Amino acid sequence: MEVAVLICLLTAQSNQKSRQKANRLIEIMELGTNLLLVEDDPFFAENIKQSLQKAGITVLGAAKNLKEAVKIIQQNFVDIALIDIELDGPEDGITTALELLKINWIPIIYMTGHTPLELRESIKKTHPAAFFEKPLRMNELVVQIEIALHNFNAGNLPSPQQNQLEYLFLPADKGHIGVKIKEILYIEASGNYSRLYLSREYFGDIYPQKTYSFIFVSSPMGNILRELPFYFYKLSRSVVINLHQLSKIETNKLFLKNEEVQIPEGKHKSLMERLAVVKS
Repeated sequence: MEVAVLICLLTAQSNQKSRQKANRLIEIMELGTNLLLVEDDPFFAENIKQSLQKAGITVLGAAKNLKEAVKIIQQNFVDIALIDIELDGPEDGITTALELLKINWIPIIYMTGHTPLELRESIKKTHPAAFFEKPLRMNELVVQIEIALHNFNAGNLPSPQQNQLEYLFLPADKGHIGVKIKEILYIEASGNYSRLYLSREYFGDIYPQKTYSFIFVSSPMGNILRELPFYFYKLSRSVVINLHQLSKIETNKLFLKNEEVQIPEGKHKSLMERLAVVKS
């Protein structure tokens, strides 16, 4: 093979890899990934924060302990958490992760300088998406964050809430109402509350005297999402949809039965990747 041709091929391969890497970072930026960092070393935390933010990942502060981490996840919409196992305490990173998962089921990535063998079983209870030893390799971390979010959105990360229950009981109407999970079309966040949209037919069964509308639920969307099966998909920070009710997808909008929902910019591709799509 001529030297000039070989150089061109190598250059093309290099450019392709660079473009793929750039596209990955652009996609992460478009989706607006919010990461909760739990690290008690302020210098190390700042290095992680600066590196991830260069990759387009928003780091929601740096919690030093469980109390600070809980405050962040309660006040923000968190997509993923990066947690140091060996916090000064009183709670370690695993206990912190277990408490965070009670608030919102999100993928967890652990990091540590040294992990005793006796901690392994408790780590498994949190179903970690990845595990890193310090010092971190930032390029690899960015890729693992992307993979963890992809697997989480695809329902590949197990959740204790992914059960076969038919009904979900939600705080509404001065009590709790039971709704069939499969009849939920989508859920819309409204601060510390949520708007629940059911199929029109099922809404009529529950409220025969009312005009079709959403049901106002006295609970944050994250609390509801934790109890739903894997086929509920987080379309945006404020909307979760039932993929089993999805009837049509267009460029900028989708239809859940006859209800129209806007697709956020940059989210169409990841939504299509979640579905079984026949290419044209």
